[in-house]
Amino acid sequence: MVASGMKHRSLTSLSVCLLVTLAFSQSTPAQERRPMRGEYSLSTPYEQLTPAEIAAAKHAAKTRKVTTLSVCADPGNMPLSNNKQQGFQNKIIEAVAEHLGARVNYFWRPYLERGLTRETFANDECDILLDMPSDSSAVLTTIPIYRSTYVFAYLTDKHYDFKSLDDPRLKELKIGTYQHSAIRILLASYGIKNLQSLAVITPDADLRPENQPWRQVEKLVDGQLDVVGVWGPFAGWVKKEGAPITLQPVNLMEDVVPLEFSLSIGVQNTDVVLKFVLDKALIAKKDEITKILADFGAPLVQCSDCVVAGDIPSHGAYDKAVAKKYEERYLKSAAARPATKAASEDQIVSQKRLEDWLAAGADVDAELTNAVLAFDAERVKFLIGKGADVNKLSDQGYAPLHTAARSRNSDLVKLLLEHKADPNLPDSDGMTPLVHAIMRNHVPSIEALLAAGADIERETKQGYTPLEVAIGEDQLFAARALINGGAKVGAANGKQQITPLMLVASQLSPQARTTHLAAGPTPVDIAELLIERGAAVDAKSAAGVTALMVAAGHNNAPMIGLLLGKGAKPETKNNLGKTALDVAREARNDVAISALQLLSVPPPN
Repeated sequence: MVASGMKHRSLTSLSVCLLVTLAFSQSTPAQERRPMRGEYSLSTPYEQLTPAEIAAAKHAAKTRKVTTLSVCADPGNMPLSNNKQQGFQNKIIEAVAEHLGARVNYFWRPYLERGLTRETFANDECDILLDMPSDSSAVLTTIPIYRSTYVFAYLTDKHYDFKSLDDPRLKELKIGTYQHSAIRILLASYGIKNLQSLAVITPDADLRPENQPWRQVEKLVDGQLDVVGVWGPFAGWVKKEGAPITLQPVNLMEDVVPLEFSLSIGVQNTDVVLKFVLDKALIAKKDEITKILADFGAPLVQCSDCVVAGDIPSHGAYDKAVAKKYEERYLKSAAARPATKAASEDQIVSQKRLEDWLAAGADVDAELTNAVLAFDAERVKFLIGKGADVNKLSDQGYAPLHTAARSRNSDLVKLLLEHKADPNLPDSDGMTPLVHAIMRNHVPSIEALLAAGADIERETKQGYTPLEVAIGEDQLFAARALINGGAKVGAANGKQQITPLMLVASQLSPQARTTHLAAGPTPVDIAELLIERGAAVDAKSAAGVTALMVAAGHNNAPMIGLLLGKGAKPETKNNLGKTALDVAREARNDVAISALQLLSVPPPN
């Protein structure tokens, strides 16, 4: 129940934010707002900076003098790094330091240890982490330095030349790999369990070098193993030293689990200037870094934005596979997992056992809830036949229909509706089954509920319509389903008279969010659909705010482009006498300013 309350508070905050953003010029002194052009904030994460602040940070990087680079490095993980400074990570950061005229201070810490990104920065142990994934959300990363892949390594005279991870030989050969690796997980998922050697990585690998992952390749050369699955640079280093081995990249053998990665230098999320200083130095040292990686034999994958590009074909984005997975989650009914062979009899609820329980006094309504949670349609029908009340709330405050909607099980939603479940029944927190389906972004459940008479305009206790909930909570599959289901697209709701188009205009498209998966409809898609279905593009809130002003206040250039293309009037003013361009200027939203200036057509005289 707490979770649902939290969800609605966030939606409330969004509505308030729309108005505060647009009215801040009246209530907030200029000196308390964003830094002026030419300034940047050391307390603001990179992804929250405005384009003007990023430009200011780049300008500051040109003149910043760096005398020391405090680097956290692994003391024992060759060929990447060791405390004798022999790894290619050490060589690369030292080349960068040379360009900057700085010295490197190392803080030796095994990268295996927990809290690496959190503790090292918080404890002032270092400013820099080496070889961090370029898409890491835990740190701010430089431009990618290189991209590599996991490989199968084997003696060249064996000529294995595996075509896929389904190759039956992989279940017969002596295979080695190591803990904490994507390839170990993948081998297990393909049923490859004949691991003759599983290296246990320890945090004291500088003192126990036999535990370093590259040692698996040494076992291959010594004849103890037939194949090893390792990170490419481990095997490449051994091959460069003269070992007669072949490296076969595996990145094209799998479409769901990523097996290739771009690597960068990582800094604190707020250390934006240092990032740009390092970017510049990496580019300046491109030739030297290329030679370092070649000297260590690191296999490099094609990478258009890396300092050093490779020639191994890249798998490319995994977005399609991930998007398909998400569409299956939101566009299909969830299904029960069948019991495994290992399940004991007492773990399986048969009709006979259920009858015995009921005869012994079990609560038929409680058992109905259990049957819904178990995705067991036959049990559900049996219990309804025994008199279970499909509209009774459980001790947790949910009726069976709420539980089915929360579970994304539209098959059970339909079954319960067929047996007279109330599609508009509120739970103990006032949320209807439709709102639960919306919060799960589940289209089939939404469609089933609407077909059974769910009220598409019924407001929550907090005063939000289902469409507003969907847009405000970023459940855009649900928003599209509601619009297609007949939701009022132009309704102005609440004291502030906010429309769905204003709500969605505040939301950035997925490619602008570092933590949002680009799957399903985007905010721009929803805005376009709203307008197509009749939403007034220039409708005003109680404060005189239009969707175009909202987009300007949120620096949302794609939305500005759509709205102007659909006829929004840039000269319209709010109750404070401000146009969308005025709003963008006062917020110092350079991207929005440019979009409005480039795309707006002056009104005729």
